[in-house]
Amino acid sequence: MAALAAGLGAPFPRYWLSEFLADFGDGVRLAAFPLLCVQFTRSATAVAAVMAVQTLPWLVMGAGLGVLVDRSDRRQLMVIVDAARAVAIAGLAVLIVVHHAGLALIYLTAFATGTGSALRDTAGVTCVPRLVESTELDQANGRVIAGQIVGNQLAGPAAGGWLFGVAAVLPFAVNAGTLSVAELLLLTLPSVFRPLPRQPSPAEVSPLASVRRDLGEGARWLWHHADIRNLTIAVGVISAMDAAWFAVRVLYVVQVLHQGPGVYGLLAVAAVGGITAGAFGARLTRRCGPWRSLLIAGLAMAATQTVLGLTANVIVAAAMLLANSAAWAVFDMTAVTMRQRLAPARLLGRVTSLYGTVAYGAETLGAIVGGSVAAAAGIRAPMLAGALPIAAVAAALAWRYRHTQALADPEPAPSAQIP
Repeated sequence: MAALAAGLGAPFPRYWLSEFLADFGDGVRLAAFPLLCVQFTRSATAVAAVMAVQTLPWLVMGAGLGVLVDRSDRRQLMVIVDAARAVAIAGLAVLIVVHHAGLALIYLTAFATGTGSALRDTAGVTCVPRLVESTELDQANGRVIAGQIVGNQLAGPAAGGWLFGVAAVLPFAVNAGTLSVAELLLLTLPSVFRPLPRQPSPAEVSPLASVRRDLGEGARWLWHHADIRNLTIAVGVISAMDAAWFAVRVLYVVQVLHQGPGVYGLLAVAAVGGITAGAFGARLTRRCGPWRSLLIAGLAMAATQTVLGLTANVIVAAAMLLANSAAWAVFDMTAVTMRQRLAPARLLGRVTSLYGTVAYGAETLGAIVGGSVAAAAGIRAPMLAGALPIAAVAAALAWRYRHTQALADPEPAPSAQIP
């Protein structure tokens, strides 16, 4: 306990714990929402819709969220977001207890919490450079990503399913509780999250026009900055190809591996690969440089997809899923660090939200196309068809930047030195 207290004395560990609790709560809720829907409908479309509704905010307003982040004190914004989500989830929990919940309320809560998650994730990327030195960004991001994987993919969903089995209200009560603790931890952080000065809008410019101007500024910077533009295009392709096979993973387990639903749940242990890569991936990026790290991660994703498409052995498949999770963690950690180092601090929220909109939009499209390809050409087809584009964009990035290893900070974040 003494060691834990000493560790939490520094700002970044407290921030990390706040992020982990929010991610863990997200994982609990993500597992519980479909289970709650099943109590009201047996329609597969209606049940799947609750998952889609939670990512819809990225497509509807994702780009604009960055404008709000860049104009706000990040700590205050995340506290407000967590408090609002806790209230919404607690309200749903109360209505579950009194038997007044329904599909419409579930969808509304899912959209509200999904909006909060998108806003918090965007703000979170801009917070890390304020809490650690630039040289430690990769390691800090790796730890954040490892926490996200544990919370969203392992511990959170497992706890959510178990708690729902005990009582339908419990996952949502736990989620509201974790968000409350997360916001209290945020309040203990130093005041280094204020927005940077921005050019004032002319008096005759309306608020909506001002937002469009700020969003346009971020979009122009991203488009004219070749490094981040090319990385954003690449992540769009990779996200689409990855989502194409991931969307039919449960069918792959049942029809290709000939395993029961229980094995599908156990394969979530493959996320351990992502956790390990998040914890130790900084060593790879420091040794190889960012572009070579992206190449290694991209080729690993392509190779694992190929093997998954060719094998019917559950042990081999589990190993490939573990390696794929590790590769994704390395790619994500490297991409986040690059944005933090290359994007001006005053634009980082907008650049991050635009990047996220491309990634999540491509993911949604890829899942739809993947389902259609699987229906037409077989379950293995999305895995095999997606491997080549992933390898191609990773190789193209590596070739384009083959002589570039280091990244410089064009505009250091304020108050990076935390006492």
